[in-house]
Amino acid sequence: MGKREKLIDRLTNNPQHTTFSDLRNLLEYEGFYLDQVTDTHHVYIYAKTIFLIPVHNNKVKTIYVQKVLELIEEADTELEDDD
Repeated sequence: MGKREKLIDRLTNNPQHTTFSDLRNLLEYEGFYLDQVTDTHHVYIYAKTIFLIPVHNNKVKTIYVQKVLELIEEADTELEDDD
């Protein structure tokens, strides 16, 4: 199991205690890049997907962690369907 899979497992099992650093690492593994930072909001872009994440004291709300995990799951499913 690689770093990406371990990170996904950790975020899936404990989304309430996710740090922005962990979420940022996962987004970068998936190919998202940081477009801009406005105050506490970080904007990530991948292809046509724009994802906005508010960050306060290096913490991210659970709903944003779940949305990122859903995006990754959808992308993985699409890749499997193309094969």
